[in-house]
Amino acid sequence: MVEDKSVDRQVFSRELERDYYSRRWPEEAKLYLHLEPYLRCWLNPEAVFRGKRVLDIGAGECTYTRLIADKFAPKEIVACELFRERMLPAARASRSSNLKFIAGDVFCLPFQTGSFEVVFGSLVLHQLPNLEEIISEIRRVLGDDGCYIGIEPNPHHPVHLYRYLLGNHSPNQYLLGPKHLGAFEKVGFEVSIQYFWAKFPCLRNSLLGTCMGIVAESREE
Repeated sequence: MVEDKSVDRQVFSRELERDYYSRRWPEEAKLYLHLEPYLRCWLNPEAVFRGKRVLDIGAGECTYTRLIADKFAPKEIVACELFRERMLPAARASRSSNLKFIAGDVFCLPFQTGSFEVVFGSLVLHQLPNLEEIISEIRRVLGDDGCYIGIEPNPHHPVHLYRYLLGNHSPNQYLLGPKHLGAFEKVGFEVSIQYFWAKFPCLRNSLLGTCMGIVAESREE
């Protein structure tokens, strides 16, 4: 893990990230319809995505990208992932005319200012310790009324804490919590968090919910 001693926190390493993911590049497109409850149990995805231009950052194997494209009728959704090898099987399997795949770095997104109405991210922010830089890029590519929608592990949940401390994960990963999301507010977002467990939608407690659902909406000037 690379450390930034001046601020006493880790700094994102592209080399370590490639080393981790290159051990198992996907060979086939992954299933994705089972992920629908992870959106529906805390969000109205049709209202959020329908007719919108959507960017999925850190799209990985593009499971959520394909789900949104197929089920929630965005005008267009773009999967953006640092490593094209992770996207290739999904790109070959996709038949969605509203879905595009672009290899790109979230620290310098290859899109014009104001290109999107929604930026989506699933299990990505907790692997990007330079969060302020990421959020500035998210703000740049969003239109004035745009929003960020995200799903992240709940750092308070015992299972996630166990996996973080003892499991195998990217060296860039850290325990992203609500305090870190204050970085959204610094660049003009209003942030709300919902804790949820897709298998048990009635559990919305910050200790029992396995995930954090994040909505960051641009403030009106």
